[in-house]
Amino acid sequence: MPNLSPRAPPARPARRSTTRIGLLSALVVLLVVAVLGATVWLAAAYQRNEREEALSAGTQAAVGTLRARLAATENVLRQIADEIDPGMPAARFGPGASRLIADDPSLLRIELRSADGALLSAADPVDPRPRIDARQRGALGFETTLAKRSAMAFSRAVYSRPYYVRTPDGLGFEITELAVPWGAGRGGSLLAIRSLPRMLDHLLPAEFERAHQIVLSEADGTVVARTSSGLKGAGVYAASAPLELPGVTLVLRAESLERSPGLVPGVLAATLVALTLALASSGLLLWRDTRRRLAAEQALREQHALRKAMEDSLVTGLCAYDLEGRITYVNPAFCAMTGYRADELVGELPPIAQSRDGEPGHRPGQGVGTGRHGFETEFARRNGETFPALVFEAPLIDETGRQTGWMGSILDIGERRRAEELNRRQQEKLQAHARMAMLGEVATALSHELNQPLAAITSYATACENLLRDGPMPGAAGSASADARATLRSALERIRSQSERAGQVIRGVQSFVRRRRIEREPIPIGALMHGIEPLVRLQARKWGARLVVRIEGSPVVYGDRTMLEQAVLNLTRNAAEAMDGVPPGRRTLSIESAAHREAGRDWVRVAVRDFGCGVAPDTEGQLFQPFFTTKPEGLGIGLSLSRSVIEAHGGQLRREPCEAPGSVFAFLLPPHRASEAPRTPAAQAPVDMVPAEPPALP
Repeated sequence: MPNLSPRAPPARPARRSTTRIGLLSALVVLLVVAVLGATVWLAAAYQRNEREEALSAGTQAAVGTLRARLAATENVLRQIADEIDPGMPAARFGPGASRLIADDPSLLRIELRSADGALLSAADPVDPRPRIDARQRGALGFETTLAKRSAMAFSRAVYSRPYYVRTPDGLGFEITELAVPWGAGRGGSLLAIRSLPRMLDHLLPAEFERAHQIVLSEADGTVVARTSSGLKGAGVYAASAPLELPGVTLVLRAESLERSPGLVPGVLAATLVALTLALASSGLLLWRDTRRRLAAEQALREQHALRKAMEDSLVTGLCAYDLEGRITYVNPAFCAMTGYRADELVGELPPIAQSRDGEPGHRPGQGVGTGRHGFETEFARRNGETFPALVFEAPLIDETGRQTGWMGSILDIGERRRAEELNRRQQEKLQAHARMAMLGEVATALSHELNQPLAAITSYATACENLLRDGPMPGAAGSASADARATLRSALERIRSQSERAGQVIRGVQSFVRRRRIEREPIPIGALMHGIEPLVRLQARKWGARLVVRIEGSPVVYGDRTMLEQAVLNLTRNAAEAMDGVPPGRRTLSIESAAHREAGRDWVRVAVRDFGCGVAPDTEGQLFQPFFTTKPEGLGIGLSLSRSVIEAHGGQLRREPCEAPGSVFAFLLPPHRASEAPRTPAAQAPVDMVPAEPPALP
């Protein structure tokens, strides 16, 4: 029988997993060891590089200090050379040379030589310094002669190559000589003998000299001087810098006394790295454990922030209730509506105002106001006021599907109701005023225009009655009867003509009351003013005024020529009549038109100015009201109709301030450009010739 017992699972996958873990562990250990070793090496290399850079910078600074001090000595020697008198060379040489030797410890002797090399004078130090055998200085050496000739040839200071000299005590050292010419080619040279070992001991910075072994050599590596401290460098850190002097170039080598970096800093750095790796591993494990929790918290915070921002930005009030109708949440918009704080509303019933019959208003959860259709109610504010609101409610369902309360959206409709009521009242008021204005205007125009023809009809009718009563009968013979017939016929003809005139007046008033459509066209303002200038001159002549017309350019406006002309004529007529009581010499009517810019827009300005009595302050606010006039026989509709015409063209009519006596009335019109498209028929809407602002009802 076959063996049906269950077999154990193969162990190959477990072995593979163990092998992988072992290899991974070994790799991690090798990586840690490599990182620690690299850290120790990098720490030592960093310290070595840092010290080398510091030594190089210190060497450069020491060479700079040495070069500066040598340059100072050269300047003093040039001053001494400039003060030497070729006739008496040794007279001013000694004091200056002695002071220079006292100030510079590396100088051993300063000689005054003639052009052929003969010794004229010399200055030696008074303090104990190595002495130069004067007998050896009788004849100049090759290096000195070469430096002296170069200095005299090029008229500048030149150093000689270092060379070895012996002292009277049998010792010796390397020196260099600085040759400075004097006498401008007719004199000779100053020779300053400088000890190179003393130059290193006394002219270098003391701190740099104490911390390093310093060697001075020529360009080919020949050592010419070293510090006399006896210190020996460690041979680990060294730096060289060229010391370039006029005529010769030397090399300054500094060798630090410090040894190689120790092992302790590297070990400390490696330990720090190991601790860092351990902390990083711990942080990784902690991050792995808290990653999901942080992600969930971040998502929750984002959702909460988004919901909070949405709720705070709403102008609609949000209010959540529990099943008992108590508030559990309100947004800032609802708090602003009611005047309560959120902590004052949470846990309380909504501030629903009572109805007019004293019954409490609608409470949440009563089954109305859900869905798309809400209900209207009134809420009470903190100060006792009430406001109407439109409420939409929806049930609150938790994750288990159980209803926990209601969510209400509240819209304050108080402003909308007030706007609707104000609009309704305004419409009713405007309609009533328009009807009254039209009736008053028609009655005034009819009474004014019909008085004259009716009076004429009455007069002619009375004349006919008198002729029929007193004159001869139409059938009588004679010339008197013929004259009577002619007179009667004339009177009747005049009665007919005056009746026709009365009819025309009535038709004119009717057309005046009717709405008129604006016939717009491009109109140059200059052509408009020139066209009405004769009529304006007649007006001015009638009132004895002088007319002044100023037209700057000819900007184009888009409008009805007839209506604009009528507006200008109304203004000029008012200006001429305003100067009735002014002496004739002061009666001046001025009309100006020009392009104008105001409030960042381009306009066309037309101004009419008079030098009359001006406008009283108590009447200035009523100038543009219909039927307001200060003239005994005026109707008070000229300015109102003119303003309606200008505003129908997109402009404005105003009274502008005036310094001198008189008044200025000006209107602004938008300019028309050829590139603009013609106005649409909607822009050519009919203009109501009845004043736009009818008088207020008593």
